[in-house]
Amino acid sequence: MSLTTTASSAARPALPAVLWPLLFGNFVIGSGVMAVPGTLNEIAASLQVSVAAAGQLISAAALVMCLGAPTLAALVAGWDRRRLLAMCLLWYGVLHFACAGAPSLAWLMPLRVLCVIAPAIFTPQTAACVGLLVPPEQRGRAITFVFLGWSVASVLGMPMAAFIGGNLGWRAAFVMVGLMSLGSAWWV
Repeated sequence: MSLTTTASSAARPALPAVLWPLLFGNFVIGSGVMAVPGTLNEIAASLQVSVAAAGQLISAAALVMCLGAPTLAALVAGWDRRRLLAMCLLWYGVLHFACAGAPSLAWLMPLRVLCVIAPAIFTPQTAACVGLLVPPEQRGRAITFVFLGWSVASVLGMPMAAFIGGNLGWRAAFVMVGLMSLGSAWWV
């Protein structure tokens, strides 16, 4: 059985390099989504609100992403995928910069809600885009590969945001995500 598995793995063609920007985009998206939980104490202290009040940023983002993904999928169905994905990352970056400058929770909440529209579009559209980039027999592997970005974000992105937030402040963590978003938009 080991020889059969090895032989079939060797015969399997490599995934196209065009999937790397999509993987990195999902890493950036996931890192940005998890930046708030990673810096929640810093946000609360900086904006002089309770951790529970600052935690509402997480709930609001989750609601927008859950309800926004299917709703926005219909809205953007006919758009050019590469432009759509790049625009989502640009939107994400610009709004992370805006969030970093928010003077209060009353400002940060609507900016964050607008910001997470990008993940609600980017992640599902990335999965749909994979179907156009690889042959049917590679789609499962390709989708798994692209969504590895979210897994890496949970292992590296959130701790990275927490480290930066703890040492330089939560605003610096948001700026880092903004910069990564702009780089990712260029790569896409």
